[in-house]
Amino acid sequence: MKRLISAVLAAAMLLCMLPAALAASDIENHWAKTYLTELHELEIINPSSSGQYTPDQPIARWEFMRYINRAFDFTEKASISFTDVPSGSAYYDIVATAVYYGYINGVGNNKMDPQGTLTREQAATILGRLHKYTPDADPDDMTFSDKSAVSSYARAYVAEAVALKYINGYPNGTFKPQGTITRGEIAKILYYFLGTSLHKEGGSYTGADLDSVTDNVSITRPCTLSNATIDGNLYITEGVGAGSVTLQNVTVEGRIIVSGGSVVLNGVSALDLTVSSPCDQTLSVTCSGNTSIAHTEVQSDAMLYESGLGISAGGLSDLDVNGENLSLTLDAALWDVNVKQACTILTTGSTTIDSLTADGKVTLTGGGSVQKAALNVSGCDLVMEPSTVELASGVTATIAGESVQSSNSISISPAALTFDAGNADSIAHSYDFTFNADKDDLVRITVDGDTLTLGEDYNLLTDKNGIRIYKTYLTTLEAGTYTAKLTFSDRSTAALTIITSNSGQMAVSPSQITFDKYEESAGYANVPLTVSTPAGVTLSSIKLGSTVLERGTDYTYNTSTGQVVLMAETLAKKSKGSYTISFVPSKGSTTTCSLTITDSKPVNKIAPEEVDFDANTSSGGYRDIAVTLTPANGAELRRIRCNNKELEEDWQYKVSGNQVTLNKSAISEFAEKGASYADFTFVMSNGQNPTLRVNYVTTYALTASVVDDLGLPIEGASVTFTPADSATGTATQTATTDEDGKATVYVKRGSYTLTAAHERFTESISQTTSVSSSRTVKMTGEILENVQVVVTNKYGAMLSGAVVSIGGKAATTGADGVASFSLRRDNYVIQVSCSGYTTTTKPITVTGSIRTQVQLE
Repeated sequence: MKRLISAVLAAAMLLCMLPAALAASDIENHWAKTYLTELHELEIINPSSSGQYTPDQPIARWEFMRYINRAFDFTEKASISFTDVPSGSAYYDIVATAVYYGYINGVGNNKMDPQGTLTREQAATILGRLHKYTPDADPDDMTFSDKSAVSSYARAYVAEAVALKYINGYPNGTFKPQGTITRGEIAKILYYFLGTSLHKEGGSYTGADLDSVTDNVSITRPCTLSNATIDGNLYITEGVGAGSVTLQNVTVEGRIIVSGGSVVLNGVSALDLTVSSPCDQTLSVTCSGNTSIAHTEVQSDAMLYESGLGISAGGLSDLDVNGENLSLTLDAALWDVNVKQACTILTTGSTTIDSLTADGKVTLTGGGSVQKAALNVSGCDLVMEPSTVELASGVTATIAGESVQSSNSISISPAALTFDAGNADSIAHSYDFTFNADKDDLVRITVDGDTLTLGEDYNLLTDKNGIRIYKTYLTTLEAGTYTAKLTFSDRSTAALTIITSNSGQMAVSPSQITFDKYEESAGYANVPLTVSTPAGVTLSSIKLGSTVLERGTDYTYNTSTGQVVLMAETLAKKSKGSYTISFVPSKGSTTTCSLTITDSKPVNKIAPEEVDFDANTSSGGYRDIAVTLTPANGAELRRIRCNNKELEEDWQYKVSGNQVTLNKSAISEFAEKGASYADFTFVMSNGQNPTLRVNYVTTYALTASVVDDLGLPIEGASVTFTPADSATGTATQTATTDEDGKATVYVKRGSYTLTAAHERFTESISQTTSVSSSRTVKMTGEILENVQVVVTNKYGAMLSGAVVSIGGKAATTGADGVASFSLRRDNYVIQVSCSGYTTTTKPITVTGSIRTQVQLE
């Protein structure tokens, strides 16, 4: 009987020790069990104190907010004043967090209705908005019998959630959009929407860590993910904050949504990238390696960079800027940039934009280039001048500091001209074209970059608005398709297509050839070409530049096949450069091809060929520059020249063996007029003169101010300044704080992580900051104070062998009666015991290093 009672008691105790999730009887055979238990393991949905989930019970709005906050690591709080959310309520902080991250609004009249229920369409809409992008699914494709009952604001989000299988309809073919959603249903939606949760701070994840059941991945803390394929969406949540996320060799079949952190994409492929944060944060995305992103949409302040891309990488291809008054920094080569709303874009000198379309007022500053700009709204300001500017009707803009204005759109008739240059008799003396603009406003006509001459190549019509193009110009065009661009005084343009063929013209293939003078190179060889001639026409002669080549010696020609072979010995006699080879037929027009002659033989070299130099005399980048000179064929250095100025040896530069050192003051002299770089030419006695390019960079003082938890400066702390992007940022530097607790280094513009360590810190501290000007970053470390407990008897004699316990630590006194501890600043109770004495306790407050006595009796 005693054994039976003992067994029952043991079983009862074991049951009490089991997690509540395992003891929940109301989900044992429920369809939502998998979803609820999975979210319980992630500490998102927990059972009640009685161990029940109540999966079929409708959830309150505040409960839904709590689940989302937990799932995506939302912790920040907004200031709220809803009349139905009292400050002392259990859900006040939950609602404040939801409002901060912007995924839910009130219900009107300054109310949130936190205890009200949530409908199915509301849940789908709120979760859909978290992913920031416009849903792809077509609401008309939904097959529910009650799809017309879905509210207009929710139709696209419901369709998307159904298409992605986050939520289903009912067996009777309905969706019940206004039906209340239950805890089990929301568990399923969150389970699939969240997907694999990567939530470990600093974790290193791989594809093996991803759940095979769900498609999505959510990153809620700074971490690394490598060698993975994601079948759904990747959501880098606002929970990442200012931390760093690195993706290495990752393919995303859905979308990448960046809502937090500084993100590095290295070897990443995705069709769509959305960059958007409802928080006051400038997001950063850097593409490197073999990263290819087909389309990017930016909805909030951001910085987009391309750095160290592989030769086959697409980087960032097309970009939509779709956020009101956002600021965007660009350092990338882009194809199409579409501006949807008013914004400011700062471009670096290496940025290129093939086509810019502005449907919102854009201010474009900085460097780089824009090939074509189509401005459809007034007020745009482009600091650089695009190669082509198109202004919509009535639009005014500022281009390169000049105010411009469009007239109505201009059309030209006919829009195309086709003729055969090989049949001169078929070409009219001239051709007339009319347009719907004042002919006196015509500024110029260009054909593929060449400007036509008024009165010679064309003329204005006398009786109408239009132009007349003459045969004398048209017959100068070789066979091909051309665009004649008409530019008017208000920058409006019209285009005329000219298509010319030549039935009697000889042709040569290839049209461009290259020859290497260096005899040991693969490019030193006879060069074959094929010459095609009209019937009855043969090749008469060949000219290299102005020199007539000799057949049989300089080249061979097979009249039956049309093959011409240029002899290597003849080409090698020419100097490096570009030449035109003319092929003269027995009758008809001469045709040409281009020849480039190179010379790859060894030349005088310097290493490195390019360096950075900081003219800021306070920085570590202000230094002498040393290079290694490797002469070829016994060449000697005669002098060094920069900007037509010769440097003085032994003052502005010194030579020691193969090392040449340029003086820092001489280098900085050439940066005084704002130059971005200077080329120093090493003039040699023979051979090629190598050139050293010195890039002038701007650095800023980045100061770490390290203090303890009382705000006092920490001297002797080691601070490491690490760039987020090693390719463009200043290399990692380490400095030690002075008596004021400050350590300063000089860095380029970019993002840096500061890490401070000190022997008295409980642990090292880190902080990430963006640098675009000199700045100071305050870093607070928690100090371990030295606490010495001196144990004596009532006479004051030191007691050895006493056991002293404090803050969970214990130590035994030595012959000097002292036990030493390293403790955080806090309140403690000392307990001392010693054989033959009464155990004694003593409270202490540790705010600094202290020595205290405990007397035993």
